[in-house]
Amino acid sequence: MKIELKGSTNNYRTREEFLKFSQDAARVCYSEKDWDEIIEEPPNPDLTNRIKKGGHHSPYEHIWLNFYITAPKAFVMVLNNEKQYVTSEKSARYTQMKDVLPEQKEKYDKWMEIFIPLIDKVYPALNDNNERSNGIKKLAQENARYMTSVFTPTKMLHTINLRQLNFFIYEFERFIFENQNGNEFNKRLSQNMEEFLEQTKEFRIEDLKNQTDRHLSFFGKPVEEKFGDKYSTNYLMSFAGLAQAQRHRTIEYHISKKIDLGAAEGFFIPEIISSDKELLHEWHKDLEHISREDFPQAQLLLVSEMGSLRNFRSKMILRLCGHAQYEIMRNTLGTAEEYSKARPEIKEWMKPKCSQRMKCAGGCVWKSGMALERVI
Repeated sequence: MKIELKGSTNNYRTREEFLKFSQDAARVCYSEKDWDEIIEEPPNPDLTNRIKKGGHHSPYEHIWLNFYITAPKAFVMVLNNEKQYVTSEKSARYTQMKDVLPEQKEKYDKWMEIFIPLIDKVYPALNDNNERSNGIKKLAQENARYMTSVFTPTKMLHTINLRQLNFFIYEFERFIFENQNGNEFNKRLSQNMEEFLEQTKEFRIEDLKNQTDRHLSFFGKPVEEKFGDKYSTNYLMSFAGLAQAQRHRTIEYHISKKIDLGAAEGFFIPEIISSDKELLHEWHKDLEHISREDFPQAQLLLVSEMGSLRNFRSKMILRLCGHAQYEIMRNTLGTAEEYSKARPEIKEWMKPKCSQRMKCAGGCVWKSGMALERVI
């Protein structure tokens, strides 16, 4: 793991600067002075301690930190499940997976070779042959990555505020303590968290602890199935699919069942190979082999989702689309079908936005007629 600070509010780098700016932010609440006068005040350690111990922690959210992080995908998913944050992560569709274990890299390359001719048969004709070849390659990469471990390193620029960073620091300490005898998945996460704590110790602010019983949101329990102005539902989804779903930060997601080796819930199966018995057998055989000692991204998880009708509408606009990863498109469509039983108006939204008189920024090769019927 490697964590590098690439930018921050006012380019601050030291604890003293963080504390002074947070002090100034707090003083806005309590002082008759304007900002330009407040920032001229000297640091006041007594005031800073009173702010922290008194539970007035929102001033620390004015300090934003831009980290470039190289870390296992599973650990990154823990970060990406919390609010507030902004992230720009390397795509497994647009870039080839690197730092993959040799055995998994062999299977990744093998399935790249299998997927390319299969996708070529169903990919729309384009005037530009290079563009078409690149599009096919990207989809092959996106599907071959299901063979790789969710602990494969990824890279991202991740922006969070100082208060949220300290939420992670204290919650990671708690998670490590509680999982000293945990299962293999949690032990690996604990090791990742230990590395994170070591590399972010300079940002640890004493007494900037979570004041409630809120803990890491990545893990939870199954939710009640209901659909109305608010909704909650449970379903099976792969690690890769959940990572896509997390991009919708107005919706809550968590894993609702312990994650063990062996993939008891099974694996995601790309539709393009689902009717080929030989390929289906090969897909399962390769993933079962990996899942004996690791956690492939195709491994299915019990996932719970909670949100509002308004925010689910936004998710539908973005995911019922030819640009969307196939798994998240099918998952969103499945949830919409269940939702429409309680809210019939949703049926009118169950189509690509280009069919709803909305402008699409990208040049979708599938067009409206095939965006939801495609098999890849």
